[in-house]
Amino acid sequence: MSDKDCYLSNNLLEVTYKKSKEISDSDRFNMHLHDFYELFYFLEGDVTYYIEGHAYELEKNTLLIMNNRELHKPIFNQDIPYKRIVIHFFPWVLSKYDSYDFNLLECFENRKEAHHNKIYDQDQKIFNYFKKITKYAEQKTEESEIMIETIFVQLLILINKLFTQKEKNEGSTIKYNERILDIITYINNNINKSLSLDFLSDRFYLNKSYLSHIFKKHTGVSIIHYIHYKKIMTAKRLLLDDNSCSEVSSQLNFGDYSTFYRAFKKEVGISPQEYQQKRSAIENYQFFND
Repeated sequence: MSDKDCYLSNNLLEVTYKKSKEISDSDRFNMHLHDFYELFYFLEGDVTYYIEGHAYELEKNTLLIMNNRELHKPIFNQDIPYKRIVIHFFPWVLSKYDSYDFNLLECFENRKEAHHNKIYDQDQKIFNYFKKITKYAEQKTEESEIMIETIFVQLLILINKLFTQKEKNEGSTIKYNERILDIITYINNNINKSLSLDFLSDRFYLNKSYLSHIFKKHTGVSIIHYIHYKKIMTAKRLLLDDNSCSEVSSQLNFGDYSTFYRAFKKEVGISPQEYQQKRSAIENYQFFND
């Protein structure tokens, strides 16, 4: 595998292979979510990766799996070279591989959020698939795209097999705060309610200032920002399920539609109606071109 940066984007996935000799501002991104699922393969550096209150200490040949509901962010312990391979993909593009007996997205969807995100690739079987994908991404030959797709499906099959093994490789490397995980679970299970700092401090018998402090310490984001972000991400999913914009605003207790409209546009960059129309157009295009 060459040491040159590599990038590929097509209708199936987005692949980035990158080595940062120095940690840049673009590497130090804020805690965030996105519409797509993510495979993050760590090769070099000194990084602690935060996912919904869990802190994963990374070592070479570590894979992290993240769905579109899990806030995440890397923390750089030292400013040393940082090398990784990242694959982003939308879950619905794999619908043609759906099977009654096997779910390619099992490891993303059938687990508690921020649990079992980490798989240690001891034998580098996962890495070998990543190498093949980046090789075809670099070559850009006539057969590259179909080879990338077939290799990617095989990669997901392997990851699911490793994920479902009884013995998890992450137990001794997870650091977490049980109270914070309880709060995160409560927020995610009640995201349709009107949640506030006052309400949560009463619900969990914690002083407001202390609750704000420990939540930010263990997640990297304020509790109000977390609730806001989760509501917007939930709104995006509800909009894709053909709910009207006013129905989504009401379901998620934004107070009134104008508040929802402003919050959505500020976070996503476009209005709820524009998002719904744009995503519908993309899905229709992919359906007719499969």
